[in-house]
Amino acid sequence: MDRFELRFNRGPCAVWWRILLVVLSWDATYCPLAATAAESEQRLTILHTNDLLGRLLPEPYFDEADWGGFARLAHLIGKQRSARPDSILIVDGGDALGDSPLAGVDAGRMVVQLMNAMGYDAMAVGNHEFDYGLDSLRVRASEAIFNMLSANVRVASDSTALFAPFVLVERAGLQIALIGLLSPQALKVINPVKNPALNIDDPHLVLKTLLDGPAGRADLQVILVHMSAQEARDLVRTFPQVDLCIAGGFGRETRRGAGEHVVRFAGGGHLVSTPGWGAFLGQMDMTVRREEDKVVLVDVQPRLVPLSPEVPQDQTVASLIDEQEEAVQRVQQQQLGSTNEPIEDAAQWVADLIRTRLKTEVSVINQGTLRSLTLDGDIQLGTLANLVRYDDVLVRMEVLGSQLKAMAASSAKRPAGSQRLVFSGYDVQTSLIGGRPLVPEEKYQVATTSYLASGGDDYWTKKETPNMESADWVTMKQMLEEHIRRYPNLGRWDGVRQGGRSVWKNSTKLNGSLSHTTLDASASRYSGVSFLGGHDALAWNGRFESRTSYLSQRGTLIALLRTGFGQLRTRSSLREAVDRLEGDVLYTWSQRRFAPFLGLDINTVWTAASGEKHPLALRFKGGLHKKFGSDAGVRVGLAVERDQVQATNVMGLEIAPEYKEELRPGNIATLNHSRLDSRLRGNDA
Repeated sequence: MDRFELRFNRGPCAVWWRILLVVLSWDATYCPLAATAAESEQRLTILHTNDLLGRLLPEPYFDEADWGGFARLAHLIGKQRSARPDSILIVDGGDALGDSPLAGVDAGRMVVQLMNAMGYDAMAVGNHEFDYGLDSLRVRASEAIFNMLSANVRVASDSTALFAPFVLVERAGLQIALIGLLSPQALKVINPVKNPALNIDDPHLVLKTLLDGPAGRADLQVILVHMSAQEARDLVRTFPQVDLCIAGGFGRETRRGAGEHVVRFAGGGHLVSTPGWGAFLGQMDMTVRREEDKVVLVDVQPRLVPLSPEVPQDQTVASLIDEQEEAVQRVQQQQLGSTNEPIEDAAQWVADLIRTRLKTEVSVINQGTLRSLTLDGDIQLGTLANLVRYDDVLVRMEVLGSQLKAMAASSAKRPAGSQRLVFSGYDVQTSLIGGRPLVPEEKYQVATTSYLASGGDDYWTKKETPNMESADWVTMKQMLEEHIRRYPNLGRWDGVRQGGRSVWKNSTKLNGSLSHTTLDASASRYSGVSFLGGHDALAWNGRFESRTSYLSQRGTLIALLRTGFGQLRTRSSLREAVDRLEGDVLYTWSQRRFAPFLGLDINTVWTAASGEKHPLALRFKGGLHKKFGSDAGVRVGLAVERDQVQATNVMGLEIAPEYKEELRPGNIATLNHSRLDSRLRGNDA
């Protein structure tokens, strides 16, 4: 071995070299801080996804095709795990099982299998995890070898927790607490028919409790949330001890690059997300250092890794997806029929078909139930799978006209998207139902999905939710399949009722009262009033009203029966205080600008004095009815009134103004007064 020798000459240069050697040796002996700090630092990489929505296959990303897909995702994750298996954490922010046709054929089973294979550690439960029903979700959770987390979701009936609130994992020598939380707003979009009544507690209160326990004593706190961007920001601001928030539920970007995917907070925490639908993999490279008994984030580098066509696909995963796709295609390629003309307004066509199938006056669906497709040419089972995003049970219910108006107004105020409504039979612009003016206090037969009828998308309050009746438990997809098989050469209006439906309606009101009053005899001002003369006064009164109507395209027939009877006790006997019996029958040809009408009124009483005839008046009337908007109108015509007891006839001009105003929901002010100007009187011979 060669020997190297370093010699220093004495003199000025040698002095400087000696000083330098002393300083270096002192630094190595007495300043080990840099070396110690470097040794205590650890590198941790968190890979994260959100809002995958079961997109197993690549899909277009704005103007570029073939982005995403689970095979590319598996390749990127596998590459990272093989390089540093002990310092990689893989999580998801919810809505992984999703609503895609390919993932929906087995209710998300393949999605869970592939997430198992990729090595996911945990995921937050999002609202789309409930799409296939709670029973199915429980099966998926049992199949997952990763943790499905949601600390604030409980069954309402017994407060049972549905999922684990948090989990502790070890990575890079650190103990990391992963906590799952779901927005309470998810209750508005989770189908209550497929899922039992759920409670979603305030995330702030639940998180505070968890951070006060074992989760708060971990080295790092990471929350996996599924909620709006504002809710997630508020949560991180409230709890600065949270190191990282990985969020889903923001919604997809409306234009490329417009989304906010990283938020850095002054307290040191970070909020990260991805654009969703599997176009990107989120990556957080973190350097952490132990300082005494706590862990400090030295450096945090978030980035989005595109799953572009240049990224290779994991061939094992691609093969599994291909096998599922082939099996599904064999079923979905079954031919149902074809269109003889393009049906471009598929949502409106489906709404019209629901109204026809369930034999109601109105139907309503939310736009998010369907995908925006044009039906043109062959229709296969796969066509329906692509058209129907959420296959739901169809139901009937009775809804007040005022509630329908409120639904339409609420829909118009919402941003264009899945929560807006599509009506059939109800023209929102003209406020007509089946060609007839909407009556706020009248009940209408409405067909819809169980999701909307149960309060989905927040169109009802709990008190307003109508009673629903299932239509033989037929679902939207079943209805469409049966209809297309019946009309294999399908036209837009084949088997679909145009215009309004003829319906019978009946409403009944019954009121009764009983009063018992005692007054002091010293109240002299009542001395002339028999029943207030200082003794007990007893009165009872009953009123009954029945309205039957037949509504058709040509006109409206209304039969109204009103009656009332009541008695008042005097000093010596009972006498009638209210005594009447009235019947009205009116037919109006409502499709004309000046609508002709014919009617008959009958007026009499229940009792008559001994030896006297019951008074009886008959009135025949006819003329024209003119509407001024939906709340005002007037009837002008000729009437002939016959008094059967007096044997007299009166003929004249009848004018009946009408006005109706909705003061507030459920309160209607009406004016309906008729006047008969006598022009001809005659007595029977």
